[in-house]
Amino acid sequence: MTKSRVRLVATVVWIVGSVASWPAAQTPPSPAFEVASVKANTSGALNVGGAGDRFANGQYQTTNIPLRLLMRQAFERSQNIDFVGGPSWIDTDRWDIKAKADSPTADMRPMIRTLLAERFKLVTHRETRQLPIYALLIARSDGRLGSSLHRSDEPRRLVQDTYGVFIARGETIEGLARRLNQAVRRPVVDRTGLSGTYDVDLRFAPLGPASPADVSSAADAPSIFTAVQEQLGLKLEATTGALDVLVIDRVERPTED
Repeated sequence: MTKSRVRLVATVVWIVGSVASWPAAQTPPSPAFEVASVKANTSGALNVGGAGDRFANGQYQTTNIPLRLLMRQAFERSQNIDFVGGPSWIDTDRWDIKAKADSPTADMRPMIRTLLAERFKLVTHRETRQLPIYALLIARSDGRLGSSLHRSDEPRRLVQDTYGVFIARGETIEGLARRLNQAVRRPVVDRTGLSGTYDVDLRFAPLGPASPADVSSAADAPSIFTAVQEQLGLKLEATTGALDVLVIDRVERPTED
């Protein structure tokens, strides 16, 4: 072997060895709270939340929350059905969580996801599954809408969204369907074919528990299914549809602070 060839081989070996010794690219650490406390709430209270709860200025505090609802907050999911699997205690056990970010302007949802992974050992993966939904359809064969739903050119504006009352101006039908998710406790998919924006005035008897005052005010109201048909000229039809869900692969009760 010539001297020049020996020098070339040595150079190549040196380069390969140098590259092999370079540190592997590091994955950036997941955003995390500066400090965080997780405690079981054994009060037996039905309501979620407390007077000191907050989600602003780098401060996160939530009281008596079930884990499934905490996951919905963290992953920005609107329905319980968005999470599939997991033990029964994710709906029954309650937790008090108090945490602080290192910046008052930090996005705290990724930090909640990190907390779920570290403290509850939560592991999920995404799938598309056929699950129960309600299709929102036009009720009448002639396409006529109800007196509480009519076209509007107003800027989009929420007037009221409280127990048994939903009033909006300049709302899309797709937006209305998202609001109905909570009322019927199942995903609602717009299949009306209606475009544009509408004024909506909907009053109904909610499915869930409420305060005595709320129950009294909704005593004479129709069910959400009757109200949607009579007041809006639409209907909710039970069916199935392809939904993007998070499947729970692993979750554990945390060790308390």
